[in-house]
Amino acid sequence: MKVKAIGQHELFKSALGAALAVLCGLMLWKMPLGEPWVNASYDYLFRFSAHAVTNRVTLILMDNEAYDYFHQVRGQPWNRGLHAQLLNRLADDGCALVVFDSFFGQTNNPASDDAIAEAMRRQHHIVLMAKQAQVTHPTLAGAQPILPAEPFLSAAGTNWGVAWLDPDLDSIVRRHWPFLSPGPYPSLPWTAARLAGASLSEVPQERWLRYYGRDGAATRLSYRFALDRPTNYFHGQIIFIGTAPETSLPGSETDKFRTAYTRWTGEST
Repeated sequence: MKVKAIGQHELFKSALGAALAVLCGLMLWKMPLGEPWVNASYDYLFRFSAHAVTNRVTLILMDNEAYDYFHQVRGQPWNRGLHAQLLNRLADDGCALVVFDSFFGQTNNPASDDAIAEAMRRQHHIVLMAKQAQVTHPTLAGAQPILPAEPFLSAAGTNWGVAWLDPDLDSIVRRHWPFLSPGPYPSLPWTAARLAGASLSEVPQERWLRYYGRDGAATRLSYRFALDRPTNYFHGQIIFIGTAPETSLPGSETDKFRTAYTRWTGEST
């Protein structure tokens, strides 16, 4: 009987220890007190690990050098004639996918609009950025997408996604979407991944971003040099086209975000 009593006591202590461990884990996961620990554990995965990049990705940047070279003005729409020229070059090279992280919310000049729409239709796959707008109502809270204007949306085969990132309290972006995905409407990377052939789960769930290095997984190329690359330079590649801000310092950027690497580099990407 004594042996049995001791066994039951040890079993109770083991069960209590396991329950306390689970309870502490849930508290650290769900309560604000635990958020810094969860975030730090996420960040250090990238500090001490590496992951192979399997896709050929090039990020074409409308950066300071390109703005100066093409005599563009920040805060004003980029010359759509240049966009049409670049898209035709990408189509000629046979790139696999173009992702436009630039909002075509309204028409501009009929000639340049027609030119860029025609160049969009030439792409193997193309995704256009949509914006997210907050729904303002006294008793409701929500958001809805603002889609690109016609004729651009039709030219892209209605392939669109909302470009939206939701930083944590320390301004680092760790989650790919502020909602469970897939959700009521797609994000820009979700649509891009689908068109690139990724196998995406249809079970709605929270998803975390995978960073492939300090500068991401893409080859960075100024828009200035994109138009004079050798023939077939972009063949088979996934191309992202977007604006680079004037500075990479956290807090002063307009289109950059802190990442898991900002903890050590002090720079956004």
